[in-house]
Amino acid sequence: MTNNNTGRKTNLYQVLSLSSESVGPEEIKKAYRKLARQHHPDVRPASGKEESTRRFLEIREAYETLSDPASRLVYDYQLSNVNSVGRPQRSECWSSSSSRAVWQMQLHGLKERSRVRMERKSYSS
Repeated sequence: MTNNNTGRKTNLYQVLSLSSESVGPEEIKKAYRKLARQHHPDVRPASGKEESTRRFLEIREAYETLSDPASRLVYDYQLSNVNSVGRPQRSECWSSSSSRAVWQMQLHGLKERSRVRMERKSYSS
């Protein structure tokens, strides 16, 4: 996600007004709901509808990324690899432990979807 004014990446934790990266899923959901209600285009005056729509989409994108464990792990890794001027550090390769953790989360998600699908099939038979 880029900030249109500076071209630099926007910190998704800051988009949701979260003070640190060590927040849990419930805190992320609570912050998202508060901001989504506040910036939803349907509750804003017509004069600010374009800005509220842009802000709402930014908030939704931040929530979607941070609420999904695999996406959040990837985002946190990318965030840790950005230096103070907003440029990626030289070593952008994944460490084996990070890539293994992402792989395990993806595998777990696939197994869970498969299990649910099999349960649905057994109920419909």
